[in-house]
Amino acid sequence: MNAVLNQRYPRNKLEIIVVDDRSDDVTAEMVNQFRTESNKVTLLQIRDRTPHLAPKKRAIDLGIRNATGDIIVTTDADCRPGPLWIAELVKYFEPDVGMVAGFNPYRTEGSQPSLFQKMLGLDYFAMACVAAASTGLRFPISCSGGNLAYRKRLYFELGGFSKISNWISGDDDFFLEQVRDRTDWKIRFATHPDTFVPTAPPQNFSEFLNQRIRYASKTRHYKTAVTFGLVGIYFLNALLVVGPLFSLFSLNLLLAWIVAFGIKSLSEYAFLAKGQISLKFKWNKTAFLLAALLHPIYVSIVALLGQFFSFRWKGEVHSAKLYSREASTHGLNA
Repeated sequence: MNAVLNQRYPRNKLEIIVVDDRSDDVTAEMVNQFRTESNKVTLLQIRDRTPHLAPKKRAIDLGIRNATGDIIVTTDADCRPGPLWIAELVKYFEPDVGMVAGFNPYRTEGSQPSLFQKMLGLDYFAMACVAAASTGLRFPISCSGGNLAYRKRLYFELGGFSKISNWISGDDDFFLEQVRDRTDWKIRFATHPDTFVPTAPPQNFSEFLNQRIRYASKTRHYKTAVTFGLVGIYFLNALLVVGPLFSLFSLNLLLAWIVAFGIKSLSEYAFLAKGQISLKFKWNKTAFLLAALLHPIYVSIVALLGQFFSFRWKGEVHSAKLYSREASTHGLNA
């Protein structure tokens, strides 16, 4: 709340809406304290669940329907935007731009980050590089709801989340797909450092694993071209995992595995190095060496778990999809 209230942006053009979705902490009390200090803060509370709209999408939809501004900017409670976040982000909204995606680097506070935290930060940076690169190629495939902006009229032009209402997550990348495939609006990726919104990393391995399973659970539900690409990446990594076993029977197979692993690692290093220039974000080289070794195992396991296992998110256990398309669409339109 302090971070968004301290934005260097005209106060008469800024509206802050907090949606409290069934929290069991003191969120409402804290927000009400800020409301006494600023008439620009609005608190909306949700007390129940509906079978017609996934919880987070319902919260965002409620916030948008109560917003009076032209541009919707979303972030999360564990994010800490800098004072120029809004001012720099809105500069990307040229007349034909309908959506702007931003970068959510992991933030580390206090002591020196551990090697595991550096690896997490590198992994998240890599996902941002993919998002930025695909957007630059005019076929954006991902974004983060912790740093995302779009025109309010675009949201209603698409019927809100009606086409994706039954997916537990996907209020960001699934909605981006809708913008990309169903409208003529352009999508931009914000690369200015002042638009970056640091977010809290997973606090432990269990939280990290649940987060990545949630990400992987959506793999089969992207557009066909993206899904095929992700499946291809999965099998490449799976082959790199089992490769050493087959190499025991043939020196040629061992050499082939070394070459394949080397090409993959060098390609990823070059890609991240270019991403560092574009996003002006430094990443740890030591963490990359260890991550390169573990990445094929990580992808092979997490991607598989995402297709068959549920995950814990915001204190609740979910599967990727809980509701029927008919029920969700009817409920949202109603």
